[in-house]
Amino acid sequence: MARMDKDSARDLATRFRIPLDCDFHSLDSATVESIIAAADSVKYRAPANRNGSRARYFYAMLQRLAARTA
Repeated sequence: MARMDKDSARDLATRFRIPLDCDFHSLDSATVESIIAAADSVKYRAPANRNGSRARYFYAMLQRLAARTA
């Protein structure tokens, strides 16, 4: 996966209807499936030493990138 910038993270969240202002554990299953589909579309691979789902890690990455100011 190529590096994603702030604008592409926001665009991806918009295209897959992913709300970036919620806690991951409060999302419904349809939204989690959208997150997985978005991760698949950019060929996201979670770290090998992860402590949670690939969807949770991708959602956290999207939130971090979209919140960047620079």
